[in-house]
Amino acid sequence: MIKNKFLRAVLPGIRAKLSFFTAALVISILGFTSIIHYSQQTKALEEKLESELKAPLEYVNSVVLDLENLSRSMILIEEFKVRVKEKKKQLSKFKRTVVQKEGGFFGALKSFGQSIGLNVKRGNVYKSVDTYFTKYLSEKEIQEFESKVRNELRKENGAPIDTPVYERIRSIAEKTALARISAETSKIRIEEITEEVKFLDAELAKADLDPKKKKTYLTDKDKLEKEKKLAEKAIPDGEKKAASGETALTKALQNFFRGSFKDRISSLGLLPDKIRILAYDRVGKETLDTGLLFSQSSETGKKLLAQADFTESRKGLFGDTDVLEVIQNKSEPESYEVGGRQYEVVYRPVFRNPSTAERSRSMAEEIVENPKDWAKYLEEDRKISAEIAEISQRLKTRMSELRKDGKAKPSSDKEFKNLALAYRQMLKKRDTKLEQLQPYSSVFEKNEKKWNDDHKSLKDKISNTSKEILEWEKMLKFPLKEGENKTSPEEIQEKIRILESQEEEYKDSLIRLESTKGDWGNSYEHKAEDAFFGLREAALEDFTFIPFKTGPAGIRRYYKDENERKSVQVKWRLLREWILSGNSETELPKTPKGVAWDSGILVRSRSEAEEVMWALDSTPLVASGEEEGKGLVYDLLRKDLLGYNIILIDRTEGVRQMKSNREEMIRYTGIIGTIAILLAYGLAWFVVRRIRVISKNAESIGEGNLNVEFPPAGYDEIGILSESLNDMVHGLKEREEMKGELLAAEEIQKRLLPEKLPSSLNDYVEFGAFYKAMTGVGGDYYDFIELGGGKIAICIGDVSNHGVGPAIVMALFRAQIRAILRKGERDLKKILLEANGYLYEDTPDHIFITFFLAIFDSNTSRLEYISAGHVKPLFFDASDGKIKELPAGGLPIGMDENSFFETTIERRALTLDSGDIFFEYTDGLDEARSPNSDMYTRERLAKLLHANGEKRPEELIKTIVTDVESHTQQDLSATGFSKLSDDIAMIAIRKR
Repeated sequence: MIKNKFLRAVLPGIRAKLSFFTAALVISILGFTSIIHYSQQTKALEEKLESELKAPLEYVNSVVLDLENLSRSMILIEEFKVRVKEKKKQLSKFKRTVVQKEGGFFGALKSFGQSIGLNVKRGNVYKSVDTYFTKYLSEKEIQEFESKVRNELRKENGAPIDTPVYERIRSIAEKTALARISAETSKIRIEEITEEVKFLDAELAKADLDPKKKKTYLTDKDKLEKEKKLAEKAIPDGEKKAASGETALTKALQNFFRGSFKDRISSLGLLPDKIRILAYDRVGKETLDTGLLFSQSSETGKKLLAQADFTESRKGLFGDTDVLEVIQNKSEPESYEVGGRQYEVVYRPVFRNPSTAERSRSMAEEIVENPKDWAKYLEEDRKISAEIAEISQRLKTRMSELRKDGKAKPSSDKEFKNLALAYRQMLKKRDTKLEQLQPYSSVFEKNEKKWNDDHKSLKDKISNTSKEILEWEKMLKFPLKEGENKTSPEEIQEKIRILESQEEEYKDSLIRLESTKGDWGNSYEHKAEDAFFGLREAALEDFTFIPFKTGPAGIRRYYKDENERKSVQVKWRLLREWILSGNSETELPKTPKGVAWDSGILVRSRSEAEEVMWALDSTPLVASGEEEGKGLVYDLLRKDLLGYNIILIDRTEGVRQMKSNREEMIRYTGIIGTIAILLAYGLAWFVVRRIRVISKNAESIGEGNLNVEFPPAGYDEIGILSESLNDMVHGLKEREEMKGELLAAEEIQKRLLPEKLPSSLNDYVEFGAFYKAMTGVGGDYYDFIELGGGKIAICIGDVSNHGVGPAIVMALFRAQIRAILRKGERDLKKILLEANGYLYEDTPDHIFITFFLAIFDSNTSRLEYISAGHVKPLFFDASDGKIKELPAGGLPIGMDENSFFETTIERRALTLDSGDIFFEYTDGLDEARSPNSDMYTRERLAKLLHANGEKRPEELIKTIVTDVESHTQQDLSATGFSKLSDDIAMIAIRKR
C-alpha cells in the first residue's frame, strides 16, 4: 500500500490506466487491421498485375523465341546453301573411283563383235561414285526447310509474305550467313595453319635438313604466318558483321510482324498505359518494345528509362556478368520513384531452348541447395565423362580413318561397332549410377504409396456408399419385417439423396486424384532427378533439330503428362541410336507406333550430331570443387541465354489509392481511439468512485480498525468484492478472538509439559528436551515422570493431525499414562495395552498416537523401552564415537484393538555407559521443510549428533534447534503460529 500521499496523487490511477489501456488496445487493433488491410491490398494489386502480365509476357517470350527461331532458321538456310556447295567440294575427296567396262550402245556393239570373233577391244571407263561419307543434306531438303520457314512468315490477315519483302529479309540473312561462315572458316584455317606450322617447325629443327628444303620451309612458314594474321583479323570482322546482321534481321522480322504482335498482345489484355515490355538480346541490343506497338505505352516509364539508377541496373544484365548471378540478383522486383510516379521493374531471362534451360536451372539450384545429396553421383559422372572422352577420341580417330578409306560406312565396320557398343555401355552405366545414387528414392516411394492408399480409400468409399444406397433402395421396395425400426419413405429418400451426393463427391475426388497420376508439375524432386537424366538428351535434341514451336509449353507438357515423357524419352533413345548406329547421315530411324518425330526440322547430319554428342557426354555436369561454376550445366545455361525481358509496371494509381486508403484508415483510427478514450475515462470514473470508498475502508482495516463496514455496491464484481470484504472483516474479528484463545491454550499446554528437567538423578544422567507446536498448540508432547527408587519414566508421543483437537487428545493421553504409572504398573507392555484400550474406545478412527515409553534405572544404568509406531531412537555410543539406530516399531496406539496391537509391540533394553547419549524425537524434526520444500532429513540429524556427541544434552538440543532454524528460516522460540510443516518434540539423555 502506498503510504505517501504525494505519490498517490502523482502516480496514475485506475482511470488513467484504464483509459491508456483502452486507447492502446483500440489503436493496436486498428493499427494491426490497417497493416493487414494494406498488405492485402498490396498483395491483391500484385496478383492483379501478375495475372494481367502473365499471358502477355508469355506471348512476348514466345515472340522473342519465334523471332530468334525464324532468324536462326533463315540464316541456317543460307548457310546450308553455301555449305552444301562447300560440302560437296569437301566431301568429294571421299568419293571412290570405280573401273567399269565401256557401256552404252557402243559398248554393246563391241561386246557383240567380240562374241562373233571380231577383233575389237572394249575399253575401261573410270567413274567416280558416292560413298557413305559424301552424303549430306540435299538441296531438296533445304528447299523443303525453306518452304516451311517461309510459310511461317504470314501477314496479319494470314496471307503469305510478298516475294519482294521476303527477298529483302532473305538478303539480310544471306549476308549474316556469309559473315558467320567467313568467321568460322577463318577459325578452321587458323587451326590448320597451326598444325602446318608445327610440322614445319619440327622439320626445320632437324640437323640434317637440306638447305634448299629449309629455305622452302621458311618461305612456306612465312606465308602461313601472314595468312594466319589475316584470318585472325577476319574473325572479329566476320563476327561483328554477323551480330549486326542478326540484329538487322530480327528488326526486319519484328517490323513484318508488328501488326499481328499488336493485335495479339491487345487481345491478351495488356494495359499499355501501365505496363511496358522491352526485350533485349544478350549483348544489350533492344529486340522488342511494346512502346513502339502502342502509342499509350510509349510514355510508360519514359523518364525511368533515362534514370541513372535504372540504366546502371539494366547494364548489369549484360557484358561479362554471369547469367546465374543475374538470375539470382534480379529475382526480386526493383522499385523506383520518378517524377512522382511509382514504378516496379521485373527482369526475366529468355532462353533459346526452354527445355534445356529449365533443366540447367533446376540442376544448378539443386546442387546449391543439396550439394551433399548429389556429391557421390557428380563424382561418378566426372569419372564416366572421362571414360567416355577416351572412347570418343578413339571413335573420332576411327571415323577419320573410315572417311579416308571411303569403302565402308560405320555400321559395317567392326571396330566402330565395338567402340559404339562400349559407348552405349558407358551411357547405361551413367543411368544406372543415377538410379542408385539419386537421393529421392524414398520420397518417390512414399508419394506413390500415399497415392495408392488414397486411390484405394476413394474406391472403397465409392463401393461402400453404392452398397448402402442399394440397401436403402431395397427398403423402399420391400416392406419391413415385424420388430424392425420403421423409417418413413421420405426419410429413406432423403438418406439416399445424401448418399448419392457423397458418392458423386467421392467420384469427383477420384477423377481429380487420377488426373495427378504421373504429374510432376509440383514435384520438385522429380524435376531435379529429370534434370540430371535429361539435360544432355535435351541439349542434343536442341542442336539436331529446329523446333516447330518454341516456348515453355513443351517442358510443362513433359512434366505434366507421363505419356508425353515416355514419348520424348523414346525419341531421345532413337536419336542416340541413329548417331551410334552409323547407318545413315540424313535419314532418321522409324519410330514405334504412337511416337512421331515432332521435335522439329532436322538441320544436322549424323556426323555433325555425333561431334556434339561426344562433347556433351565427355563434359562433366559439374566440374570439380576447385573450378566452381564450371561444367556442362553452367555452359549450357550461358549458351542458351537469348536475352532478357524487362517489364516496367506503373503502379502509381494503385499505390496512390492504397496510400489514400491508409490515410483514411488512420483518420478513422484516431477518431475511434479518441472516442474510446473518453468513454473509457467516463466508465473508469463511475467504477473508481465506488472503488474509492472500498479503498478508504481497507486502509482503515490496515491500520487495525476492525469495526469497519463496507457499504453495498450493487451486484457486479465490485458489489461482490464489498460483500466479500465484509465477510473478511467478520472473519478477521473471529480470527483475532481465536488467536487469543489459541495463545491461552498454548500457555495451558506448556504447563502440561515438564516445567523443568528432572534433577534427582543428576548424579547418573543428564536430560535435555525441546517442544514447538506448529499452530501454537499441537499433538506432540514429551514427559519425564519420577517413579522413585532411582527410576524415571521417559515419554514422547505424536498425535495424528495438528491443532486444538490433537492437543486435547494429547492432554487426555498424558493424564492416562500418569494415572497408570501412579497405580504402580511398571510393565511397559501392560501400560501400552491399557492406554490403547482407553484410546481405541474413546477416539474416532482417524485419531491415533505414535508413542515411545522408557524407564531408566539409575541403579543398573539400564534403559528399558517400548515403541508404538514411533520413530526409531538414535544412540551415540561414546565407546566408538558412532551413531546407531535402535530397533523400534509396533502399531500406533488407538489404531486397533489390543488383541492385534499386543502382537506388534515389543519390550527392548540397553545399558548406558558413560558418555552415551540416547536421543528420541517426533517426525516433525526430520520432516521440517526449508523455503524450497527440502526436508531436514534424519541423515542430517544423525551427522549433527555425531559432530556434537561430547556436548551436554541441553547444549546438544540448542545446537539442533539452531540448525533447524537455519534450515527452515523460522524462529522456533517465538510463541503463536509458525510456518512449520509439523509439531516438533525431542528429548536427549546422557549418561555421566
